Parts: sequence; C-alpha cells; structure tokens
Amino acid sequence: MTAHHDYALTDASSERAIADGLALAQWYVTDVPREKLQALLVRKNGPAIRDTTIWFSILIISGVSGLLLWGSWWAALPFAIYGVVYASSSDSRWHESSHGTAFKTPWMNDVLYEIASFMIFREATPWRWSHARHHSDTLIRGRDQEIAVKRPTDFFGLFLSFFSLKRMQTELRNMLLHAVGKVTEAERTFVPESEFSRVFISARIYLAIYGSVITLAIATDSLLPLMYIGLPTLYGSWLLPVYGTPQHAGLAENVLDHRLNSRTMYMNRLNRFLYWNMNYHLEHHMFPLVPYHALPQLHELVKHDLPKPYEGLVDVYREIIPALIRQAQDPEYYVQRPLPTPAPKTAESASEDIIATDSLPDDLGWLEICDSDDLDLNDVKRFDFGDQSYAIYRTTNGYYATAGYCTHGQTHLAGGLLIDNLIECPKHNGRFDIRDGSAQRKPPRVALCTYPTRIDHGKLYLKLDTSGEE
Repeated sequence: MTAHHDYALTDASSERAIADGLALAQWYVTDVPREKLQALLVRKNGPAIRDTTIWFSILIISGVSGLLLWGSWWAALPFAIYGVVYASSSDSRWHESSHGTAFKTPWMNDVLYEIASFMIFREATPWRWSHARHHSDTLIRGRDQEIAVKRPTDFFGLFLSFFSLKRMQTELRNMLLHAVGKVTEAERTFVPESEFSRVFISARIYLAIYGSVITLAIATDSLLPLMYIGLPTLYGSWLLPVYGTPQHAGLAENVLDHRLNSRTMYMNRLNRFLYWNMNYHLEHHMFPLVPYHALPQLHELVKHDLPKPYEGLVDVYREIIPALIRQAQDPEYYVQRPLPTPAPKTAESASEDIIATDSLPDDLGWLEICDSDDLDLNDVKRFDFGDQSYAIYRTTNGYYATAGYCTHGQTHLAGGLLIDNLIECPKHNGRFDIRDGSAQRKPPRVALCTYPTRIDHGKLYLKLDTSGEE
C-alpha cells in the first residue's frame, strides 16, 4: 500500500518541520540591482483600475446577456463566460489584492479582496492568514495549508477540483462552524485569536447572502438567481485548476529554494489578463512585493538565474501529468529542475546593500554608522552591529531606525518598500510605521523596536543603548 505524506498542520509533521529548520526559514533570492528592483516596486493605481474595470465589464455584459437570453440554449454561452470570470479569474484578483500590491491605494486592495474572496468562495480572513503562511513555508509539509496536489496523487480529487466540489464542501463546513463561533484546530495554527471575531462575522454575512439568493430562487421558481451567485463556483471553476496546478504540482517539497518548488510559464495576452500575470509564479514567490503588472519586467531581470521557463500550458502539462502518475505510486518522486550556474554577486545587488562601520559607540551609546548622504531619499538599508541588525531609513521627514527583522516572519526589512513613513515587509507585505514601530497592516501585529538617530557634521549616528519603543 502506498504511504501517504503527512500534511496535517496539527501533529508530528508540523513539529518535524520546525525541528528541521524549515519553518519561517530564509529562502534563496536572486540578486537584483537595487535601483532596478526599487523601480519595479513602485505602486500604481492605473493598471489595476484599468484591468478591474474591464473585468467587471465582462461580468456585467455576460450577466445581462444571460438574463436576456434566459429560457433559450443561447444563454449557455454568456453564462459560460460569466462563470469563468466569476469563479476562476477571481482567484488571481483575490491573490494580488491580498498582498496589497494591485493598487497603490490601500482601500482599493481591501475592497477588491473582499469581493473576490466571496466570488471565489473563500472566507477572507482565514485565507489571508493562510496565504501569508503559504509564502513563509511554501510546500513545507505540516506548515503550508495551500498545498493543492498532495502525495500520493488523488486523481479523483483532481477531477472534482474542476467543479470545486471538495473545496466547496470543506469551505462550507468551515463557514458553518465559524458562524456558530468556532474555528478548526488547523486554523488555530495560523489565524491569530484576535482575528476570530472577524472570521465569525464574515461567515454569517456570507451565509446570509447565499441564503437570500436561495430564497429568491425558490420564491421565483427559477435557477436564474443562482446562476449569478452560487452555481458559478460549480460551473465556472474549471479554469482555476488549469492555471493553478502548474504553480507547484510535481515539484520538490520541504526545500528552501522557490526555483525548485515553483514554476514560471509563458502565456498569451488573454491568459495573462485572466491570470493577472501569475504565470510568473516563481518570480512572485521570490519577490512578493512586486505588483502583478511589473512581473514581466522582473522576469527579464532574474531569468538568467532561474530554470528554463515553460513555453505554455501544453509544455508544462507534458511534465506534470507523468509526474503525478508516478507520484501516485511513489510519493517520494518529484521533478528535479536543473539550476543555472550561479552568477557572481555585484556591488549593485540588493542583498549587498548593507551599511558597514569601524566605529565604536561613545559613552552615551551613540554610534557613527555612515555619512548621511550614503542613504538616498526614501531609501532603507541594513546595518549590523554585534549580534543586532537594524533597518535605517531616510524620508523627507528625516532619518529613522528600527529593528531589522519583521516581527511576523523574521524577514529583514531592508529588502522592503518604503512608502512615506511606512516600511512594507518583503515577505508578507505587512507594514510598520517607522516613526513609532507600530504595525499598520497585517499580518504583523507586534510593533518594531525603534532607535533614535541624529545628524552631526554630515554623519549619521544611531543610539544603541535603548530598548526602543513598542
């Protein structure tokens, strides 16, 4: 009998991942010139407003056409389009808005995230935290809730995924549980208790909406209301696994290099619009701060250090199908992707942008760390001294310093994006106010320590002998 891998988040598999150093670990990242990476991180409203307007326009036009043609077989065509856009393409909108990168304006990301979560039949709050864990521990058994294709391969489950039947069953069960004020043991491992009330409220709202639509369908003696809300998840989800399966299926588990467990494949313009450039999935996992519209440019910067991209869906499924067949009998098998020879690091590399000093602190704890001009305006750099690491910032309001590592995922903030007085973590897109260290955007909830700075004769000083503020 073929042994099953243990993916449970609440037993020995999770403990083993932690003991083996696979939980919240440091992942391989391709060196990218800092200036070029910072240019790609710039947030814009324009691309997402344009694409979201087109997306909703397709939903409205196809939905109205389905209504006008209802009662004839011709209605199947507009509803086929409506279903795919509603239940499949909403996945990428859900994904990008959860990262907070689609729009520059935060509330636009939040609104799209809530709408797309409902459309994709995912509760917004648990899935936000689940996806943060997915980026921390991608394909780490016992840690990653979002491993879509487990070993040994469940082909019947894969078939059901084209209609979202298993996922809907699980999600509906959890939704009912949340509605009565309970959460699963697995959810307790990644959803903070402070978020439980939001989980309960949103579950009740979801169920109230679905109940109202069902009631309307019964009252009108027509399936038409359900063709817009409810049934699209069944008849329009088929494209979701077509796009999503190539992300990670058949590749290595329990590794700390996204080049070994994530794929990039080329797509035509239509597929890239529906998928919001998530075909550049390897690049997204390496650099989750980069907005979807900049992923093609990011690909050009890093492709020299990545496995060869797949030429399209047909090309990638030529690899996936035999791999899944083999994994049905041999769960230890996985596709081994050859990696290119590492390129030498350069002075421009983002990972090399670290402040160094030979100075020692004075009697009051002030340490000269660099010339004030060594930091450009709206810049953040790493500074290490002793066994401590700091993030040093320069904004239009002056110079600031905080603890170097994010309080959520232990990722260094020097690789993040400075937006006015906020630093955005490069791993999970959480934000902190660098003036007082307060957490401003989830998933972080614990504040950063902050440290005083001053300028004296063109030199930047950092005061070390303070516990900071929290």
